[in-house]
Amino acid sequence: MQTMWRPICHRSGERRQQRNRGVPLTELDHPQIAAIAERWGTPFYLFHPGRFRKNIRDFSAAMRRHYEPFILGYSYKTNYLPAATLAVKQEGGYAEVVSRLEYELALRLGYSPERIIFNGPLKRRADLEMALDGGAIVNLDSMTEIEFLCDWLLRHPEARPAVGLRININLTGADGSSRIQDGLKTGRFGFAGENLERAIDTLSSHGVEVVSLHGHSSSSDRSVENFRTICGTLCAVRERYSLNRLRYLNVGGGFFGRVPRELIGRDVPTFDEYAAAIAELLLADGWVAANRPFLVAEPGVSVVADSMSFYTAIHSRKNVAGTRNFVTVDGSVFNVKPTMHRYNMLFRHIAARPPGGSGIVCDVVGSTCMEKDIILQDVVLPDPQPGDYIEIKGAGAYTIVMTPPFINLAPAIVGPDGNGGFRLLRAPQSVDHLLEGYNLEASPT
Repeated sequence: MQTMWRPICHRSGERRQQRNRGVPLTELDHPQIAAIAERWGTPFYLFHPGRFRKNIRDFSAAMRRHYEPFILGYSYKTNYLPAATLAVKQEGGYAEVVSRLEYELALRLGYSPERIIFNGPLKRRADLEMALDGGAIVNLDSMTEIEFLCDWLLRHPEARPAVGLRININLTGADGSSRIQDGLKTGRFGFAGENLERAIDTLSSHGVEVVSLHGHSSSSDRSVENFRTICGTLCAVRERYSLNRLRYLNVGGGFFGRVPRELIGRDVPTFDEYAAAIAELLLADGWVAANRPFLVAEPGVSVVADSMSFYTAIHSRKNVAGTRNFVTVDGSVFNVKPTMHRYNMLFRHIAARPPGGSGIVCDVVGSTCMEKDIILQDVVLPDPQPGDYIEIKGAGAYTIVMTPPFINLAPAIVGPDGNGGFRLLRAPQSVDHLLEGYNLEASPT
């Protein structure tokens, strides 16, 4: 028996499907889950490649309906599962990376440097030089990186590098409140004010051409209005500093994807609504309309979150002091929402047999020794028993990249094999994997 928890939704099902329709997800029954568990253990993730590809295509199509030319740079930090990043490559997307790890991963997966966008606040000297040597699109974030670039030029006097600058975006609402992530008053990334002027002057004096402006800003609300602000700021910077050879206007990420209303209690903007607002602001600028630099967007959560589910086995249930029910599973909150957000994710309870008792209000808690390891809070499960499973939906964003080997090893990731079965996309971590980089000799006294 399968039970889906859904909070009350006050909008029509027809409207909800219109805003969130997509490729149907593979929903496993109990025998299928048990077969995977017998082979690769629980918990495990299930990747839905059809949904992921549709998200990539739909996002790109929405942008191109309103603005051409367009580049989709997939955010590696959100989920660098090779099955996903290779799909981006096949769909014509670029790799957006923020570290040497991610840069080398993109190269290993066959991306040419020219199709890698190297962002992030910390590019070591060797990292930056590697990217410059390869011809990647580099967006600089600090004067330290500009100094590294100038030093590199001393050893490559014939080079004429073209780079980008990340611009600090002031996301302050009309009411004076900050829309930056966690309500921070000032974002820490990018150049602004005197530092921006100094950066442009330094690059110009060394013969370095600025070809990209990058405006990514992590917001608390992922609103369309944020992208209006970003676009307006980028256009103003281009005009003020006469950056007339720009090839890329990069609005970054921070988009909502297909988020069901029942998850957060409200509708969210569609890809098309974001695209229309971005294009409207950009094309209102005469220089942009005439010269048409590439619009670059860097989706992550919006295209990968709903492309992965997490399956975990119920281990036990207990009532504490006659006041609260707890159902313990072999997964952890770190597997499904490592950022510890407050929302209950959508889920299914997959029972091994028809429930023999009434539903109980409970917390579904994880296997670590942390009181805050709460996966679902105050939900109703119909007679949960050991041997049942719970599927947590929408577990694709920041989960596999942020899950530490804390108490438990990293679980397997599986996906459809195209023949009605499943194939392994990432092996479950073993103790051998965990210890591989350690020195196992006792330290001297």
